[in-house]
Amino acid sequence: MGYVDVIYEDRELIAVNKPRGKVVAEKGKPEGTLEEDVRKYLLRKFEGARGAYARALHRLDKETTGIVLLAKAKAGLKLVEAIKDHSMKRIYLAIVEGAVPDEDGTVGTPLKKGDFGHGRKVSVAVKGEGKAAVTRYHVVERYENASLLEVELETGFTHQIRVHLASIGHPLIGDKVYNPHGKIKFPRQALHAERVEFNHPVGGKRLKLKANLPKDMDALIDRLRGE
Repeated sequence: MGYVDVIYEDRELIAVNKPRGKVVAEKGKPEGTLEEDVRKYLLRKFEGARGAYARALHRLDKETTGIVLLAKAKAGLKLVEAIKDHSMKRIYLAIVEGAVPDEDGTVGTPLKKGDFGHGRKVSVAVKGEGKAAVTRYHVVERYENASLLEVELETGFTHQIRVHLASIGHPLIGDKVYNPHGKIKFPRQALHAERVEFNHPVGGKRLKLKANLPKDMDALIDRLRGE
């Protein structure tokens, strides 16, 4: 029985803090996914219900933690458009290798999908190829050989943060795909979807939701600080 860390819930939506190692959704294989965990949570909550509807509105990589929004009713599905047109604000925390020189920066290198070997599904595109992708970052804290970044997505490309940060020489700590020879050891990519801001699909109220940093990333930060 999968535990569900609920951040927010109403009649149309539910927001949960996804743990590492959990697939959000997989076509034809619901068992063990976050979607299925949420459905089981709803069935436990509403005893006697014949079924429960929960559909993920976006995805996170299996090893990435943080906020995932799911629709509990058809009205909640309207948020898909806010994700597609990027009116939903999505903020991540990323711990990267090396000292990022500037306080703020933007990576606007186009990206392309494909099979680039060793699990790489996305690559930086050469001139004239690929699709537009924009990632903004702000340095929150610096360490001797690493940096903690607040990252905002303007576009929603697969593996976008991972590829963009690696392309500027500051790959995510623990990213076995885009940083296979990383100097700082960590069992997964150090990436957490911390905050989302959006207008509720029913009524338009502005919601600002936050998912607490997981213990493993907290411990990594303490280690980098020398604590």
